[in-house]
Amino acid sequence: MAEPKPRILYADDDEGWRELLSQWLAPLCELALCAQGAEVLGRAESFRPDCVILDFEMGDLRGSQVCAQLKARPHSAGIPVIILTSLAARMSDAVKEGGPDHFVVKSQNPDELLAVLQTLLAAKGFSAGWKA
Repeated sequence: MAEPKPRILYADDDEGWRELLSQWLAPLCELALCAQGAEVLGRAESFRPDCVILDFEMGDLRGSQVCAQLKARPHSAGIPVIILTSLAARMSDAVKEGGPDHFVVKSQNPDELLAVLQTLLAAKGFSAGWKA
C-alpha cells in the first residue's frame, strides 16, 4: 500500500507563483491553493494541511498575519508554516508578526523549498525520502 501523501496549502496572490509551485509540489503531495490570505483560515480548517506555505506580501493580508491567526487557533496551531518571500529583508518583520516555522526566499529553483518541506514533513511522520 502506498504511503499517504502530505497535504500542503499554499497561498500567494501571484498566479505565476501559484502555477510554479503547483508544478513543483502537485506530483509530491495533495495541494490546495489560495489566492488571498483571507481564504487560508477556512481552507486550513476544511483541508487539514500538514504544512502551510504563505507568501509574505499578499493583496489583502501579510503571510505573517495569516500565520499568527493559524497559530492562535487550536485546530491549526501545530501546523508548520513556511513564509515564502522575495523580500528577504522583511524576514525579521515576519518573525515579529507571526512566528512562522521557516522562511524561504523565492527562487526559480525548488531545492531550498523542497529541503525545508522534507524536514518539516519528516517531523510530522512522513518518510524522510519525500522529495522530488
